[in-house]
Amino acid sequence: MKYRKFLIPLLCAVSILSCKKEVANTTSTDIPLVEIEKIVDNYEIIWGMDFLPNGDLIFGEKRGKIYLKNAQNNTITELSGLPSIDAGGQGGLLDIKTHPNYLKNGWIYITYTSSTPYYALKLSRFKINNNKIETLQNIFTATGPGGHNGSRIVFDKTGLIYLSIGEGPSTGGGPTGVNKNASDPSSPWGKIHRLNDDGSIPSTNPIINGNASQNSIFSLGHRNPQGLAMHPLTGEIWESEHGPLGGDEINIIKAGQHYGWPVLSLGKNYNGSIISNNHDSSGITKPIYSWIPSIGTCGITFINGNYYKSWSGSLVVAGLASQKLHRCTVENNTIVGEEIILNNLGRVRNVIQGIDGALYVSVEGPGRIIKIKVK
Repeated sequence: MKYRKFLIPLLCAVSILSCKKEVANTTSTDIPLVEIEKIVDNYEIIWGMDFLPNGDLIFGEKRGKIYLKNAQNNTITELSGLPSIDAGGQGGLLDIKTHPNYLKNGWIYITYTSSTPYYALKLSRFKINNNKIETLQNIFTATGPGGHNGSRIVFDKTGLIYLSIGEGPSTGGGPTGVNKNASDPSSPWGKIHRLNDDGSIPSTNPIINGNASQNSIFSLGHRNPQGLAMHPLTGEIWESEHGPLGGDEINIIKAGQHYGWPVLSLGKNYNGSIISNNHDSSGITKPIYSWIPSIGTCGITFINGNYYKSWSGSLVVAGLASQKLHRCTVENNTIVGEEIILNNLGRVRNVIQGIDGALYVSVEGPGRIIKIKVK
């Protein structure tokens, strides 16, 4: 496992950086020249977004509003009919994902927190009819005190849903850590869950040690996983995860594996105490990459296709704390290089690849969506 001591240099206030940090050898004609275009502006925190097959953009504000931008005339319409949402703390309307067979079934999936009648993180799906949310179905609920919600959605090649959930209250890691949710097989918190698209349990899910039978838990030991992406070639699910003080991680998610929290982390607790000196422990799966100090890893996506030339196959990582968009060069499931491709525009919350091949990035302060275009 490689980790990066990420030293933030003094940079001029530019949007697209050409300075590189560890990048694979490329010729000048292979490196794309890019510029940014503002797609959505002057909103609050935009946590989730996705495209419909016709090019319409659906996006949500954490405070509990969801919008549809028409690809033909660029009008933005608020959709009505959302369920009750509790946007306090790190909760609210979180991820949004269209079903891979949307043209056939019309399903759109959202994650959100609710306090009606008790606090819970929910995964629901719905259909759109005349700018209204209809056929709303709640298909998964994790009850608890809240805190770190995680909460990304990704589909794999077979149409199964992977849902990331944080460990709940942030109480620190190590031997004295109070919150053991991530390692507790009976708790839904601090896990990656795998579901059929209707919320039922896949027959191929693992039986987690400590459980008598299969349930939705696919992996455990996660602190606050806010990024999920499927590798376009291997079909494997990659995850980004917030560490505490340092130790942000990139993991490749495997069935039944434990990824360390709260036992092991390269980061420290917020009071400065050591959690562990490494990830070397029997039964713990190491991250493939880590940042010290933290960059605030959030949404991630793989670049698929040739829109960005030599960037194809790269993993792109949104950095909340770094306020940067990081491009990681991937070779044989290893991150071998990293560069900054977007800087000084605010906290970078999410990144997705559009149906046109371009990257779309949600940035905060104010909430907006930016397209990274090839010149």
